[in-house]
Amino acid sequence: MSYRLSADIGGTFTDVVCINDETGEYTTTKVLTTPEKLTNGIMQGFDEVIGEKYQQVKNIVHGTTSGLNAVIERKGAKCAIITTRGFGDVLEIGRGNRPDMYNNRYQRPKPLVSRGDIYEVDERVSADGSVKLPLQTDSLKEIFDQLQGNYESIAICFINSYLNPENEEKAAEWLKERLGNEVMVITSSETAREWREYERTSTTVLNAYVSPITKSHLVALNEELRKRNFQGNLYIMQSNGGVMKDEIAADKAVQILMSGPVGGAIGGTVCGRKNVIGVDMGGTSFDVSLIVDGQTEITVESNVEGFPALVPTVNIFSIGAGGGSIAWEEGGGMRVGPQSAGAKPGPACYGQGGTQPTITDANLVLGRIDPDHFLDGRMKLDVEAARKAVGNFAAKFGMDIPTAAEGILAIANHKMADAIREITVRRGIDPREFTLLAFGGAGPMHAAHIAEELGIEEVMVPAVPGGFSAWGMLQADIRHDAVRTQMAPMDEVESETIDQIFDVLYEELCGVLKKEGISPENATFHKAMDLRYVGQEFTINLPVDDASEQVFNKEITKRNFHSLHERLYGHSAPGDPVEMVNLRLSVMAASNKVPASPAGNEKVAPSPIREFPGVFDFREQTVKVYNRSDLNTQCCIYGPAVIVELTATTVVPPKWKLTVNEMGSMVMTKE
Repeated sequence: MSYRLSADIGGTFTDVVCINDETGEYTTTKVLTTPEKLTNGIMQGFDEVIGEKYQQVKNIVHGTTSGLNAVIERKGAKCAIITTRGFGDVLEIGRGNRPDMYNNRYQRPKPLVSRGDIYEVDERVSADGSVKLPLQTDSLKEIFDQLQGNYESIAICFINSYLNPENEEKAAEWLKERLGNEVMVITSSETAREWREYERTSTTVLNAYVSPITKSHLVALNEELRKRNFQGNLYIMQSNGGVMKDEIAADKAVQILMSGPVGGAIGGTVCGRKNVIGVDMGGTSFDVSLIVDGQTEITVESNVEGFPALVPTVNIFSIGAGGGSIAWEEGGGMRVGPQSAGAKPGPACYGQGGTQPTITDANLVLGRIDPDHFLDGRMKLDVEAARKAVGNFAAKFGMDIPTAAEGILAIANHKMADAIREITVRRGIDPREFTLLAFGGAGPMHAAHIAEELGIEEVMVPAVPGGFSAWGMLQADIRHDAVRTQMAPMDEVESETIDQIFDVLYEELCGVLKKEGISPENATFHKAMDLRYVGQEFTINLPVDDASEQVFNKEITKRNFHSLHERLYGHSAPGDPVEMVNLRLSVMAASNKVPASPAGNEKVAPSPIREFPGVFDFREQTVKVYNRSDLNTQCCIYGPAVIVELTATTVVPPKWKLTVNEMGSMVMTKE
């Protein structure tokens, strides 16, 4: 008997899933996140679901927001930058643009590394990749005393090193010999080998800023696992939707910054629907992902707290609207979020000292959460504390408690619906043609109301909603990406040259696969190119796989680019020259995907476990509470109703009905 474990650390809860590889049966749990030491919460969850059978655990997949939180809270490693003389101001200058141009209060985010921690050395690589000035080690010796003992990591970012990393590699080797393993030395050519100096430097700095924290966390986690005789592989979820071994992740922490939300997006690809809007609502954030024709959407560049990151990332749009989001007053109006009560003290109803009203408190006082069955009864909620918090908030507006609570939820639901519009309507995509897949501990509570506002006809709640991101991680493939910049009009480059670059990327990825213990014959490689019309600033990423072609076919690629440009922007210019900017190669090795095994309950007509009064549309109604384990494919439940289970609560509003499909997912539709 073999098992696989996964853990998704959220701002409030840590979700854990254990799957039996032979039967597909799963066990889940949800424990409070332990921000002071994340390992404690993870191991508590693992111990609950696997007991003492760690020797039978084949793989563990772990997604974490520790690196992202370090960036958000500015609690990353003490980091230095070494760059080419004359380029020390690259972070301060950035692009010189104003992303929010109509906001007269806009301020650029403060760089993660201050100007005093940026050091310049003598070296120079020309724009054609030739070494104009070899690295002058004397200039490294001059700054060594300032580096030694003062930093946890050093980012090396030399001009044009994406074309020729020779000087960067020499500098890294020189520093590692003298600093040892206590200081992480990270080069831009290993982190993001593509053009644009500011973006490449920003990505490398992000990597250096979070890698020591990630490495420390992974070392602590490995120690705890070894104490329990775990002998399998520990994988880390990446932002690109794949996983990689922990020893590789320790040096490439920038690639796992969005690893938590991505798990749910991957799980959405195997939910039984081709077009899906995934919404993950936890304690702190509301994350939206899009699946079209069964595939997640990958972007080649992302933005982390205002800093560009040249890392392939599943396209996820996030806002501060979770169960712990705090309701507050500003200028006589109601506001909700993005501030969150987090895990500690948490919402007022948690009884841990929280006094401010949150979305969870509003749901509780309106009868949309069963206080006796929260977390399957493991955590009793304090209704009076929630009423007091919401009551104090209501008094500011001269409202009664139910009206104020409805107002809190109405604002939150509108914000969440608008987040979905951001990645659908504003890009010409009609959300009414999609299924809304709701997960996270709080997602199923709000899903029907959000769908109603957007005109979406079907809402699906998967078999393990609160731990769905953790479950999705177990469906992810091993994945790695490589890139090279080759900027030139396509007509001026021979097809053989393009093939040679892809061959170099292939060899690079084969080296990474070797570290994973995987043969290239057991993996799949996918080619892509970043293309644009000559004179354009931005590119389009175009897959260029074509097994029927022995030599790269430029004509087919150009024709496909024109077609994609037409589809995305409504126009194309087939007579204009096409310029290639980056060549990309990704490799994927399939994991052992085991679908969740649906409950085998044979009851035809499940009975409610209790009833209590609730408020919908400012009117008190009787709410029936059902245990999800009692539901089956033959049942049909009409709202208002609440479905309780360990990892989440699902709300069925009036005029909605709920059924269960053959995969064990609950499906809600409006009557």
